[in-house]
Amino acid sequence: MNVFKSFSLMSILTFLSRILGYARDLLFAFIFGASSSADSFLLAFRLPNLFRRLFAEGAISNALIPLYLDIKKKSNKKIAQTFYNSVFNYLIIILLIVTVLAEIFMKEIISFLAPGFSEDLINKTTFLASIMFPYLVLISISSFLGALFNANGRFAMWAFSPIILNLGMIIALGVSYFYFAIPELVLSWAVIISGIFQLLVMLFWSLKINIKIKFSKPRVSKNIKKFFSLLMPNILAGGILQINQFIGVIFASSIMGAISWLYYADRIVQLPLGIFIVSISTILLTTLSNQKAKKSKKNIDQQIEFSCLLMLCLTLLCMLGLIALSDLIVDILFKRGKFGLGDVLATSDAIVMYSIGLPAFGFIKIFSVIFFSEKNTLIPFLISTLSMLVNLFLIVLLVGSMGHLGIALSLSLASYFNVIALYIFLHKKKYWKLNKNFIKKIFKILISSFLTYILLITAYMLMLFSDYFSLSGFMSKTFTLSLLMFFAGITFVLLLIMFRVINYNAIKNRKFSDLFTERKFG
Repeated sequence: MNVFKSFSLMSILTFLSRILGYARDLLFAFIFGASSSADSFLLAFRLPNLFRRLFAEGAISNALIPLYLDIKKKSNKKIAQTFYNSVFNYLIIILLIVTVLAEIFMKEIISFLAPGFSEDLINKTTFLASIMFPYLVLISISSFLGALFNANGRFAMWAFSPIILNLGMIIALGVSYFYFAIPELVLSWAVIISGIFQLLVMLFWSLKINIKIKFSKPRVSKNIKKFFSLLMPNILAGGILQINQFIGVIFASSIMGAISWLYYADRIVQLPLGIFIVSISTILLTTLSNQKAKKSKKNIDQQIEFSCLLMLCLTLLCMLGLIALSDLIVDILFKRGKFGLGDVLATSDAIVMYSIGLPAFGFIKIFSVIFFSEKNTLIPFLISTLSMLVNLFLIVLLVGSMGHLGIALSLSLASYFNVIALYIFLHKKKYWKLNKNFIKKIFKILISSFLTYILLITAYMLMLFSDYFSLSGFMSKTFTLSLLMFFAGITFVLLLIMFRVINYNAIKNRKFSDLFTERKFG
């Protein structure tokens, strides 16, 4: 399966998962709005997800996949199997220790993360977090299996897993609304139950493709030592990235409803990140690791360039769409029940601030993957640390005048600092560097996105004041949004073809690997 086909399949499954995720968030906003109960649950739910991203989806995957593929090619399948089983058993021990410590000191953790919460709200959040935190163990094991699936080219299996969690939470929200007085309690237990089902599905699939997980005494080997030498800087780098988000939570806890506004905004911005960027970076890590083992420098540079151009086109299109239509998107998705007009405006403004950083978030993912494929995790860690300090400085500078918007904007600006620093070291280490043709294409993409934005805003304004378009009902708003999104997408693609960024013949012949290949005449 080539990169584009893998990307397409992962993107489709991720899109389905995200749609269910937005259905979940829609129900959540309807029931909770931007209330203290919403802030309480969302903060409690953040904790297991923080450590999940730290131990499993981020650090473990980035350290495991390149090393696993290298061992598999240089040795044999049995040695590779012994290696990942040892990693698995070490992971279980670490997860259990973290879970026990977190449960013991949960109130202290919540008090630190939410200094603006009242004592009652801290106690409530502590209770909910104590219920949900064991989800960390369940989802981390699932994520570990997902990393092995990705390493073996089975990208769809792990991409399907989040659907289970979203379905479980949707069911819980529906049941709690009609039959239970405390929806956040039902929702917390639903997270645990969904995690169990996710793990069972992943274990079933692992047996299908002959990935055998065994509980045994962890063994220390040369490969394990190498793994942990890669893992620790990766964990620290991932930790810094997560700390960046929690810095925002700490400042937002003193603003009533701000945690919820930022959560809803982040969820919308996460759609293109989840569908496109995560898919591209996940596949790219496996592809580059395989190419490194084959020592194919030309193919490596081609894959990186293709991924960067594809990512930039997608993130810029999403960025301009979110900035131009943020109020309409939030209105359609969340304006009902306890989620009022004030919440719509506060959330849509936060979307604009987060959206500014979309291209940067994309390049961070891809540039980090290049370092991980080179088994270099130290540099991303050091740069992430500096980025965190920049983010903290900007929040302190902006939160007083901009409120929760300063928190969102700071993260976006700090991300651009991260990208620039990553590229400087990519160039210095000779892992990858820009070329004139690539820079020329980037310039053309930026022009195309700017022109698309101008035309999109113009079309939106004409619709607002047109007698033929009504924005008074849900269906009319949804139709208008769909039409505008379609218009923006078509316009952007046509401009890219006109400026010869993408090859029309590649689209026509469905040869998407040549999408950014220069078109030849004559």
